[in-house]
Amino acid sequence: MPHTRVEIIKMIDLDEPDYEQILKKLNPDDVPILTALTNDPNVAIAVKAISCLGLMNSDKAVAGIQVAVLHPNPVLRVAAAHALRNATAVPAAVQMIDHLLDDNDIGVRKFALKTVSHANISSLKNKVQAMNIKENTEAMKTLSQDVFKAINR
Repeated sequence: MPHTRVEIIKMIDLDEPDYEQILKKLNPDDVPILTALTNDPNVAIAVKAISCLGLMNSDKAVAGIQVAVLHPNPVLRVAAAHALRNATAVPAAVQMIDHLLDDNDIGVRKFALKTVSHANISSLKNKVQAMNIKENTEAMKTLSQDVFKAINR
């Protein structure tokens, strides 16, 4: 049985949520509410909902992250890039990370690169190499080079 919106907000709206405990309480029926919460005007709630969806690591939960991947607020796109690191076994997650690697916001690209490295997504190595060529900042050039080396080991 799904939790109510109020119950889910009560679970996640903490300074330091214990995601392990939260995930024990959530179930697949909660994905639609978590997905709706990714658009909550309270960015903290939206970010925590995105994190929960990533940790649930299912096709349905990853689909809920798509809202954040396309959101105009870069904070939510960064949260999506970070959350997807836990769900790379879902093919749609890799497609979303690929999309985030092209984001206009440097912070989004940075977290997408870190996700590629963390999850060792070798299918994106050509994209990472291309990023290294086109990035303007030395920090992003270095990061993309490091990620490229890491996924080629």
